[in-house]
Amino acid sequence: MRRIRTPWLIHGFAALHAAVTVVCTLAGIPDSLLLTALTMLLTVLICQRRGLTVEFTAICVILVNILGYALGKMGAEAINFPSELLNHALATFLTTELLGWALDLFAKAYRSPEGQRTSWKDNLGWLVFAVIVVFALRIFIELFVFRKGPFQGVDVLREFRFFVGDSLVMLLLFIATLLFVRSGHNRHYSLDLATIGATLFIGLSSLLAALLHTLGVPFRWNPSPDMAELARNIVIALLVEMTFFGLVYLVEYAVNIRRELAAQREKRHLAEYRYLALKNQVNPHFLFNSLNILDSIVQDGEQEEASRYIHKLAGIYRYMLQHDGSKLVRLSEEDTFVTMYFDLLRIRFPEGLSVDRGIRPEDFSRMVVPCSLQLLVENVTKHNAISAAAPVIIRVRTDGDYLTLENNRIPRTSPPVSTGLGLPYIRKQYLDISGKDILVEETDDTFRVRIPLL
Repeated sequence: MRRIRTPWLIHGFAALHAAVTVVCTLAGIPDSLLLTALTMLLTVLICQRRGLTVEFTAICVILVNILGYALGKMGAEAINFPSELLNHALATFLTTELLGWALDLFAKAYRSPEGQRTSWKDNLGWLVFAVIVVFALRIFIELFVFRKGPFQGVDVLREFRFFVGDSLVMLLLFIATLLFVRSGHNRHYSLDLATIGATLFIGLSSLLAALLHTLGVPFRWNPSPDMAELARNIVIALLVEMTFFGLVYLVEYAVNIRRELAAQREKRHLAEYRYLALKNQVNPHFLFNSLNILDSIVQDGEQEEASRYIHKLAGIYRYMLQHDGSKLVRLSEEDTFVTMYFDLLRIRFPEGLSVDRGIRPEDFSRMVVPCSLQLLVENVTKHNAISAAAPVIIRVRTDGDYLTLENNRIPRTSPPVSTGLGLPYIRKQYLDISGKDILVEETDDTFRVRIPLL
């Protein structure tokens, strides 16, 4: 069966919300619990199809219902059609559309990395807890607050605006929520402990905020507060605090997800780069040529030359092993490594390849990505026809900000055996580590690559 696309899902639920409102109003029955259930179902469906965690979904269930209730009330008041039924239905439709699209956009932008997603079955307690909280809060507000309680005969929106206008209380509530949520993310409590802690914090902080506002601290001191006013402020503070908690949690969640995605991307790029560097050194062509050259030296009886060649070949692999886990190395170390590599190339290409080095002494202490310069040199030998009649000249320069490797172009008659991944992988490494890109300049006669000195 073909799955309904998310836009049509949102439109469908918005229309269903409006229809439930109309039917319930005409039938003379409350629509609050049905609308709450539909809103929770829409939230769960969006979060699940976007691959979000159960914890994130639970927070969204609470937050979306609170915001939906507030927006629906304010929307019905703002539309102000002659028909109260039409007002309510249209406000419900628009509120569902707005919340559905906002949640979907946020979910697409901040979905969990594949390796970080937790099983819904193992963490279903979060969702059950959220559903219980929403239903309990909705029943309490509808049955005991607005019908019989302290809000009876009171302008709810006026009381709400008055509470939100208390800048000191709102600031304290927000700061306390921010510190609590960040502390919980950093310590990674268990589900049960996190749930108990969040519940106690929301309850106590709401009670304290309501008390401060009712007493008028510090601007309008009221030592004898009205208990009905205190009760109203507790309810409002609870809704505000739950909204703050949800928003702060989602923002903190989004920041952590972005950080995890960046870390995973960097690890993947680093693994790909190391694989490429290792592949270039253990590929059959390199080993075949190296061993053939070594055999030729031995056959000529040049034992000292053979020994030097073996030590340089071993030095190349030793360098790669030493810096296998390093993101950066000093240019002086990379230069020593590449010098050994040049020496091997000179034996492989006795004529037709020369190197002009111009590295400033003060730049040797700067940092580069391991094997990046060697990969650039290897790139030159792959893509150019090297011969005594048409020599290839490699020029290496530094200017304090960049290391530049430039060579004259002598294209091969047959296409080189190359994956074309060398420069992209080097680029990814520099972007991940420093945010700086490599610069590639190509003409008919020259090829130039500039890598940042870090």
